[in-house]
Amino acid sequence: MLHRRTSLQGIDRVIDRIQRGTYLNLTDKWGDLDMYNRVYKKIDDKGSVSLERYVSEGEYEKVLFSEGNKVFFIQGESPSISNNLAVNDLWVVCIIKLTDFSERRDEQKHAELTTEIAKVIGLDNVKGLEYGLSNLKRIVEEPFQNSNFNFSDIHPYHVFMIKTEVEYQITINEC
Repeated sequence: MLHRRTSLQGIDRVIDRIQRGTYLNLTDKWGDLDMYNRVYKKIDDKGSVSLERYVSEGEYEKVLFSEGNKVFFIQGESPSISNNLAVNDLWVVCIIKLTDFSERRDEQKHAELTTEIAKVIGLDNVKGLEYGLSNLKRIVEEPFQNSNFNFSDIHPYHVFMIKTEVEYQITINEC
């Protein structure tokens, strides 16, 4: 299922464009897929970090360990801004159950997602590929030096992230 935001500003416009430009092609190749919009790093009262997507007014839903194949987006922590234009990292995170496919082809899935993203935002904006829970943990924990973001083994799921660099308009609301 394609989970899109209804109110689009800033980086969410880029995410929506990537979602619309990749979802159908990926579901044709991979079958059932939940493609979420931007997820947020939420810290609870105990200091634990979770990845959650905005659902509606004040309501968030955890996405990391829900069942099924999924793609979601994490924005970088340090955009550069000039006038009303921002440039920021955007991680496209993919978690797929390899047993859903006839053969284990990690590299093929990496290439398919990278190709679909490059069609939408341009190959020059694809900056790299990382895989494994330890790299996802690093991306999530980096801003929270002392957090206790915990992962358990999620076999048979394969986790990989495509790092992109995106440009978007900053909306200035005048009072």
